[in-house]
Amino acid sequence: MQSGKVLILDGRQRSTLAAVRSLGKLGLKVVVGEDSFPCLASRSKYCNATFKYSSVSKNPVKFANDILAELSRDNYDMVLPMIDTTTQVLVGIGDEISKLSNLPSVAKDIYARTIDKGQVVKLAMELGLAVPKTYFLDSIADIEKINAELTYPIVIKPRQSKYLLDSRWLDCGVDYAYSLDDLRTKLQRVDKSIPLPILQERVKGPGEGTFVLYNHGKLKSIFFHKRLREKPLSGGVSVLRESIAIDSAMREYSETLLNALGWHGVAMVEFKLDERDNKPKIMEINTRFWGSLQLAIDSGIDFPAMLYRMIMNGDIPDKFDYEVGVQSRWELGDVDHLLARLFKSEKALRLPDNFPGRLKTLYEFMKFYKPNMKYEVLRLSDPKPFYHEFSLWLKELIGK
Repeated sequence: MQSGKVLILDGRQRSTLAAVRSLGKLGLKVVVGEDSFPCLASRSKYCNATFKYSSVSKNPVKFANDILAELSRDNYDMVLPMIDTTTQVLVGIGDEISKLSNLPSVAKDIYARTIDKGQVVKLAMELGLAVPKTYFLDSIADIEKINAELTYPIVIKPRQSKYLLDSRWLDCGVDYAYSLDDLRTKLQRVDKSIPLPILQERVKGPGEGTFVLYNHGKLKSIFFHKRLREKPLSGGVSVLRESIAIDSAMREYSETLLNALGWHGVAMVEFKLDERDNKPKIMEINTRFWGSLQLAIDSGIDFPAMLYRMIMNGDIPDKFDYEVGVQSRWELGDVDHLLARLFKSEKALRLPDNFPGRLKTLYEFMKFYKPNMKYEVLRLSDPKPFYHEFSLWLKELIGK
């Protein structure tokens, strides 16, 4: 058993709950941070205390000051941000945090390069790695020149998911254009203070991911999964996923890309397995713990525990073996997947042609028990987080 104390932010996230359970089982004192309570992770029996901070979405400057004040007040071995906004703010004040605690992340310049999807695609292309066919725009007028090459629907992908602009956040989601006029209209709506999105061909095929832990440029552990069901249905957060064997191509791509960046800490490289040639295409890099963290832990790669030991001891043994075929099901996310498929049109859901029909979706949903399937939030040994999540889900459903 370890003795120590960690601060884990973003207590509403399922990844935070997974990390709290992991580090709590090590014997660490786990403090859950969030801007309001109770929250999902704070309901876990492994949460020893809570820390309320200012909303990062409403006041990122005050949020940063709150974190620094808390790290100054108490002795924390490590602080873990779990979403893009808190990670971006904390990396920005990384030099100040390093005087008080450990923030396992890369330097600001590497981080800024990595969260820019356009720069990641360009780097991958320079390294000879497979990516979707991509178009970079200097101005909206460029689409007139390349329109003959475009295959609709075309993916409009922001370079960043979120931009911090003068103490406010600008959320940028992926969109699709179905014609030249539609593309022109949607690009004209882009905020003038941020770069134009990149355009990508729509790659059809299952989403797969490589999870890694690096120690200052050296790969320490790797894990692979594939998405079985997602929310939204056209592509988004996985609600059912499965551990898969190490894929040599995805491993080579991931290592080549992250080695070139000089990576440190955790990351997820997202792929689409292109049904045209059955080859993986790099989509983006997530620079933090991922939503399906619990699957890796259940399969035998306990990333939070390994990260903590690496930070405290300087290094850890490599670990590349895990159980293949383990499934992780986000219970209420899967219900949302089912309801959307049953009651929304294929056009509204932007589904590809070969997407399972309503009856097939219902049939698959009804498979409540499999020997290799684990429920992500509901754990009999730690049930309160599920009760909390279900109560919020039910209130939202009644409200709708």
